[in-house]
Amino acid sequence: MTKSTPSNPVRILQRAKKETLPKAHQQLESWKREGQNIKDKEIREQATWTVSDKTFHCEGGSILALLAGDNQDAYIEFMVAYQSICDYLDTLCDKNDAHNPDDFRSMHQALLDSLEPYGQINNYYQYRPGFEDDGYLEKMVKHCREAIVKFPGFSAMKADMKDVSQYYIDFQVYKHVEEDQREQLLVNFYNENKDLVPGMRWYEFSCAVASTLALYCLAAYAASGPRTKEESKRLKDAYFPWLQGLHIMLDYFIDQEEDRQENEMNFVAYYENKNDMLERFKYIDHEATKRLKGLPDEKFHLLIKKGLYALYLSDGKVKANEASKKDAKEIIKLGGKQASFFVQNLWILKRTI
Repeated sequence: MTKSTPSNPVRILQRAKKETLPKAHQQLESWKREGQNIKDKEIREQATWTVSDKTFHCEGGSILALLAGDNQDAYIEFMVAYQSICDYLDTLCDKNDAHNPDDFRSMHQALLDSLEPYGQINNYYQYRPGFEDDGYLEKMVKHCREAIVKFPGFSAMKADMKDVSQYYIDFQVYKHVEEDQREQLLVNFYNENKDLVPGMRWYEFSCAVASTLALYCLAAYAASGPRTKEESKRLKDAYFPWLQGLHIMLDYFIDQEEDRQENEMNFVAYYENKNDMLERFKYIDHEATKRLKGLPDEKFHLLIKKGLYALYLSDGKVKANEASKKDAKEIIKLGGKQASFFVQNLWILKRTI
C-alpha cells in the first residue's frame, strides 16, 4: 500500500523517528566510512568532520522523504549524498586561503553533475594542483545519479532542480571570495535577480539562495511518481525564494553571536534594529505561507514551515544568549501553537541521534 503524507505534527514526528531518520543516519555513516578511506590526513579529517558536524542538515532533509511515498529509500540516498557534497564543499571553501572563485565554481560543478545521470564527470579540482581525495567527491556524485534514475518524475522536475542548484552554487562562490569583495558581489547578484523576488532585500535574497529545501521538495515528489513540468514549477515557486529565505534567516539568527565573535558575515545583522528584523520575519513568513497554501499536501508543507522555527529556535545557541532568547520568543509566535508543539516534542527526534 502506498504511504500517505502525514498532515499533523504528531504523525510527522512519529514517522520521522521510525522511518526517515534511521535511514538518513545509515547513509551518513556510510559516507563517514568512505571519508575515512581518504589517504591525505588533512582532507580525510575535513571530510569526516563535515559528516559529523553537519548531520543536522541531512536529518532535516530526511523529513521531506515523507513526501516520497514508497520510494523513500532512493530519495534519502540522493538527499544525503547531495547534501554531503554541499557540506563537504563548504568546508573545503572555508578552509582554503586562496579564495579563488574559479576554484569554487569548478568544485561546485559536482552539484550540477549530480543532476545529470548520464553526463560526464568533470575535473572538480582543476584549480587545486595536487589535491587528492581518492575519488570521494566523485563517488558522491555517482551515488546521486544512481538514485535519481529511480525517480519516475525526475525528467519533469530536472530543469527546476538544476535552476535552484545554480542559485545555490552562485551564492557559494560569492560567499567565499575575498572578504572585501563578498558584499558587493552578493548585492550585484541580487540586482540581477530582483525582478524575481519583489519585496526582498539583498541580504534576504542571499538567504533564499543559500537553502536546498526547494530542491529536496522537488526530489521527493519526483521520487514518489510521474510528474508534470507544471507541478514542478508550482512547487519550486512555493519554496523558492520565500520559504528558503525564512529557512536560512533562522539559521543566521541563531549564529549571530558566534559570527560576531569570529567576524563572519551574518545576514540577520544587516537589519537596522530588532523591530526591523521582527517585521521582516513576519513579512517573509506571510509570503511563504501564501505560496504554500493550495499545494498538494498543503498541511504538510505548512507544518514544515512551522517546524523550521522549532528546529532553529530550540537550539542551544539561543538558550545560551539572553538577547537571542528574548527575540526568539517573539519570532516563534509566527509559527503558532504547532511550532511550540514541535519545540516541546523535539526530544522524539533528538532521542534517535
